[in-house]
Amino acid sequence: MEKENDLIRWWNRLRIEMLTLQTGTHVFALLEREVLQLGFEYYAYGIRHLTPFTRPKTEIYGSYPERWLEHYEAQNYAAVDPSILRGLRSTEMMLWNDALFDNSPKLWQEAREWGLCVGATLPIRSHDHSLRVLSVARGQERISAAESVEIQLRLRCLLELVTLRLTDLGHSEHAHESVCLSLREREILQWTADGKSSGEIALILAISVNTVNFHLKAIQKKFGAANKTLAAAYAAALGLL
Repeated sequence: MEKENDLIRWWNRLRIEMLTLQTGTHVFALLEREVLQLGFEYYAYGIRHLTPFTRPKTEIYGSYPERWLEHYEAQNYAAVDPSILRGLRSTEMMLWNDALFDNSPKLWQEAREWGLCVGATLPIRSHDHSLRVLSVARGQERISAAESVEIQLRLRCLLELVTLRLTDLGHSEHAHESVCLSLREREILQWTADGKSSGEIALILAISVNTVNFHLKAIQKKFGAANKTLAAAYAAALGLL
């Protein structure tokens, strides 16, 4: 019970302190302090956006060695990093081990050569449907089963509070987040996503083909999409359909 009360007090103090921070730099400084107190040398806060679909934009902030981050980006490791790929399907914390990196052994080997030998990654989905992950790492001392439970609880609190504060501060907001569709636009886009042509949609909604095409052009402009198929894909990915 005492440990549970300590966690609640810690969370409440952290929440209040977070609300006083006015820049992303200060938010990340607080995050680094908490990660160090948790017993880890490094942290990385990653944002994987939804688009472009073939190579989603990934941003990484943190205290990992700068040259390692440059190498990570140059090798496009974000595309094969299991801590990111599994985060697309689950919100459970992942402890780093050989089994986790079974399909990307080169990444795992190089990470350990840089001193990132023991670590954990926790993912969540943000309000804009982007994937946010918080990874922590250290050079030695394995994470025990008992330690794992507390680490997961504290990392989840940290990740949620940091993500909420960065969102409030407008940090790294995705361009498509502010897209707002009218009821008619959403109807047309839903039928488009179902593979219907402009003529078919016009019959279904009892409007003219010209009206359908007018709305489709307006929709494409809102998303900055080259065609209606891409606009529908963006809308689906952003949860607008």
